[in-house]
Amino acid sequence: MSGLLVGPVVPARADEPGTPTPTEATEPAGPTEPSEPSEPSEPTEPSEPSEPTEPADYRFLSSPDFLNGDVGDVTRSGSYRNGQPNSINDDYRDALRVVMDVFAAEQPDDVFVAGDLVEGHWGLDSSGTGTFGPVRTYPERVAAVRRAGRLYFRQWRSRFSARGLDVHAAVGDHELGDNPWARSGAPYPRFKHRAFGVFKDVFADHIVAPQGYRSRPAGPAHATAYAVRLHREVLLVTVDVFRRTDTGVVSQLDPRQLAWLERVLARAQLDGVDWTIVQGHTPVLGPVRQRASSGLYYSGGRTSPFWRTMRNRGVDLYLSGEVHEVTAIRRDGVTQVSHGGIFTSGGTNYLLGEVRGDRLALAAVDLVGRSGGPVGPQLWQTDARKTPSAFVTYDRSPVTTGTMVLGADRTVRTPGSGTLAPWESTTDKTEPPARAAR
Repeated sequence: MSGLLVGPVVPARADEPGTPTPTEATEPAGPTEPSEPSEPSEPTEPSEPSEPTEPADYRFLSSPDFLNGDVGDVTRSGSYRNGQPNSINDDYRDALRVVMDVFAAEQPDDVFVAGDLVEGHWGLDSSGTGTFGPVRTYPERVAAVRRAGRLYFRQWRSRFSARGLDVHAAVGDHELGDNPWARSGAPYPRFKHRAFGVFKDVFADHIVAPQGYRSRPAGPAHATAYAVRLHREVLLVTVDVFRRTDTGVVSQLDPRQLAWLERVLARAQLDGVDWTIVQGHTPVLGPVRQRASSGLYYSGGRTSPFWRTMRNRGVDLYLSGEVHEVTAIRRDGVTQVSHGGIFTSGGTNYLLGEVRGDRLALAAVDLVGRSGGPVGPQLWQTDARKTPSAFVTYDRSPVTTGTMVLGADRTVRTPGSGTLAPWESTTDKTEPPARAAR
């Protein structure tokens, strides 16, 4: 990258020196291919910076909850019958191309997605299409979960690989069928609880395993949690914050994953790694802004062993999703940024991070979109209660909504502005007000 990218800015501090700003993507070249993945548009050249600067040492883009819907061509499911509905159309193909082209134009070294890649209500077939096979018995439902995961996850990954983007994802509740889970009660929560390991395996097989991560914990999170050195001075640790209990599911690291995290972070401290980033699906600290979210939080919040481990072992940044809005909270030297959106409702945001020596510049960025809402045609999903509008569109001009600059000594070099400014509501400032996963 030749320097900072110049784009439209909302907050006063968005033009601070060293703060990344978004690039506007150009119009796509040519029509969308009829099958997934669509070809990316012609490469977009980044805007010339207002003042020449040295390239960033490392640059990442984080967009949790992308897509938060089952978006894909189900005519390729193997069980699709002509005339049945699809879960993609030309409007969605165009919208995907716009957003993915914006991501690619930012020229990140890596992309992070902290969970909720899909809708994930698999093992259901509300409209009786048979698209993923029969769902009458438990084995049939499990087979349908595997078929749906294979189709949607592969197409999800292909959109990044087609643009040369290396993506690192965490498991969210929607990868596990969506909350709630229960050992007793309604049929679908019972199925999700029983098939909890199946859902995790499907995510791991198609999203985590292809990356070949070498550092993983033992135990139930072996296939879904990992650590990777992305740059000599940048460590990413992705945690699995969902653990099944006898009665439900809690947002909590299992003991072996927690012990592994302690070892990984301790080694990073010994190695003198400047920047340690952890991503997990649920916020730990609260309250945070939220929109169209069930509001899951990590069990125990700031008093949890997970947070204490991050505090004691020098974690700089914790990235979370779930809530579909942007909030930055700093406690104990750790900065938590909750962010991400719902693509199918026209709401996508992302966080840009640029490492330059002992500074990490952050910029929160919105992509302005709109959808048809609950009125009018809906996009097919396995669960008829979760269908989004069949229409969605996005503008090509990303808008910076907040900035912040952190120091490698765990200080704030430039205070947060806009959506990254310190945010507090009238409720308790350190413990989340909403429920943990059940």
